[in-house]
Amino acid sequence: MNKKLKFGLSAISVASLMALAACGGGGGDDGGPKQPTTPPTTPTGPTTPQEPTSVPPATSIGTPTYPAGDLRLTSYSDLNSYRVAMGVGALRQDPFLDTAADNHLAYMKANTVVAHEETQGKTGFTGVNPYEQAVAAGASRNQWISQAASSSPFCVDSFKNSVYHLQGITSNQETIGIANRDGYCVINFGVSTGANGSGYGLPSWGGQQLAASSMAYSPVDGERVVGDFTPAGESPNPAPDLSSAGHPIMFRVPAANAGDALTVSSFTLTGPGGASVPARVLVPSNAKSGSAATAVEDGRLYRGVVFLLPTQPLAAGTYTATFAGARNSVAISKSWSFTAF
Repeated sequence: MNKKLKFGLSAISVASLMALAACGGGGGDDGGPKQPTTPPTTPTGPTTPQEPTSVPPATSIGTPTYPAGDLRLTSYSDLNSYRVAMGVGALRQDPFLDTAADNHLAYMKANTVVAHEETQGKTGFTGVNPYEQAVAAGASRNQWISQAASSSPFCVDSFKNSVYHLQGITSNQETIGIANRDGYCVINFGVSTGANGSGYGLPSWGGQQLAASSMAYSPVDGERVVGDFTPAGESPNPAPDLSSAGHPIMFRVPAANAGDALTVSSFTLTGPGGASVPARVLVPSNAKSGSAATAVEDGRLYRGVVFLLPTQPLAAGTYTATFAGARNSVAISKSWSFTAF
């Protein structure tokens, strides 16, 4: 069953060097703006790299301070377990990002809005964008800050059953701060290792980086997922022409450098009994020319990330996704299975 939740897009800023993710404020009934009132700071590429320039994905992390039974602990555990299962690395709790997230949640609640940016003069204002909100809460200025926001306490499940949010919560961030109460959820993310700069957004470089030969995908092997996805429940809408779709399937490789590209020659899904599932392949702008002619360019996708979006809900049963393509002209192929219910 699809919860059909509205949620605002993680504030991931990019330049021509990076895959663009627009910043949405929360959809339709939430009353949030579709675009920020001011654009996020755009990472433009490191000039004098810090040492180290990145770290490998963490497989374990320290114990968080969230109390047992707290929704923050549930969100933290769910997201970190998923990131480790994907191989993209666990996230460290940052109490300053926790405070900033809770302050922003209070702003959203007071103003009945799901958005990333705040308006000065409104109740609960602490900063125009997530970076300013984090600095106001005591966080280091020497990092990039991004954010995901939802009008559901089950925010991690919502983000996993999405396109732009899924790529955002499984990227190269290192730290996390969470607020989850009163029907709202805010998750802040930080990148400091090799960040070379600071501001509102998520750079493609630095943070936790997959090895050059590694890959990650979602759903993970053997995962049980909700079979349907409502594109209009995500802001921005990744498929405005579809009133309903199947659970999005993501495949990603490391793409920290401007020239990194993941192209797709074939990305298919077969369902129960081996039946082919109708779907569209979404690729970032820098991968369109080298991908299959049927691939659809999506300028909001990050370099190194592609999606298979079923054009109809998935019936209950076991499915097999098969990817074939190349990272920087080096062939990659992978086939894996998951179950829809």
